[in-house]
Amino acid sequence: MEKLGSIFTDTSRLHHRYHHAIFTSFNLHRGQNRLFDKLQESEVISQTELAHRMNIAPATLTRMVQNMEKNGYVSRQTDKNDQRVTLIHLTPKGIETRSIIAKKLRAMDYKIFKNFTTREQDILHKMLLRIQEQLIEEINIENNN
Repeated sequence: MEKLGSIFTDTSRLHHRYHHAIFTSFNLHRGQNRLFDKLQESEVISQTELAHRMNIAPATLTRMVQNMEKNGYVSRQTDKNDQRVTLIHLTPKGIETRSIIAKKLRAMDYKIFKNFTTREQDILHKMLLRIQEQLIEEINIENNN
């Protein structure tokens, strides 16, 4: 019997490949979908706060934002009250693109989970959240050592 960790890793890689196909059609990377999500939660947000909410390095976020700005999905501007702060928001093109991507992702989820009952999906959802929590805990332990 194959080890659970190996199955989990292989499944994650396949899911990544499926996502990759969707995002490359918009000249985006898979991780930039999280950026869309975080920007959709806030009308305007500082680049520092956005990096914090996404739990990524500010330099990583800068590269993501630059790429998305180049493609017209986001706009950056200096905060009028504090010139040191860069504010980021979705452009109309970004809002429209986010909507299209969300529809494609919902269709993808439907295809992936169509052979699962609602109960099985709920169980899987809870189990994946537990795995995430445990991974976060283990990473935090490792970072504190």
